[in-house]
Amino acid sequence: MKFVNRSAVVTGGAGRVGRPLCEKLCDHGVAVAIADLDLAKAEELAAALHARGGQARAYPLDVTSTESVNAMARSVLADFGRVDILINNAGVWKRQLLSEMSEEFWTMHIDLNLTGTFRVTKAFLPGMQAAGYGRIINLSSIAGEVGLPYFGAYAAAKAGVIIFTKTLAMELAKQGITVNCVSPGMIGDAPNPTKTTWVERYGLGHEVADLLVFLASDDTSFITGVDYTIDGGRILGPRFADV
Repeated sequence: MKFVNRSAVVTGGAGRVGRPLCEKLCDHGVAVAIADLDLAKAEELAAALHARGGQARAYPLDVTSTESVNAMARSVLADFGRVDILINNAGVWKRQLLSEMSEEFWTMHIDLNLTGTFRVTKAFLPGMQAAGYGRIINLSSIAGEVGLPYFGAYAAAKAGVIIFTKTLAMELAKQGITVNCVSPGMIGDAPNPTKTTWVERYGLGHEVADLLVFLASDDTSFITGVDYTIDGGRILGPRFADV
């Protein structure tokens, strides 16, 4: 995969998917801004990446705050000069039946998972448009494609992320900016066995990161508006046959 003098922002960069993603981007020579609510973890990761020869900096980020998003964007642009790649990875999900859900609980999921993606994209989009180049990749979920009991607010927000991605891809298609979506399912800290996926194991953060790095590369100028599911076949339906 080709990356020619690129810089990237990864929100939620110190998390389960964000950490291996930042590592892989640095391995490809990409300068990475690690934006995370947990600044200590982001700084720890940035130091580790520096130690292995990567170029990375940590930034505090609360995607529910427009002020925080804009402050982060100003700092990143001052340090890096431009941003070519934006990966909207920050998100949260909590368990609650819709029939028992408060409006505050619902609003929190929409604001963080969907509006947060909008806020961060808005902050970096003008620079990409001026440069005539960009790779925007949003993290959704299979919950946003098929729904998920007890996680209705999260599923609704992630469904919105998919449509946001497709709409933005159409609006930017002639400006050299691609916009794609990745929808993971059943991602854990280890490839533990499970009957909930057809490959009978949980996925790993680095496997999602591999797909994200591909979509972020210079080689993907003809791929836009696509939602990629990475879930071990779980979305195919329930396992009822042993084949």
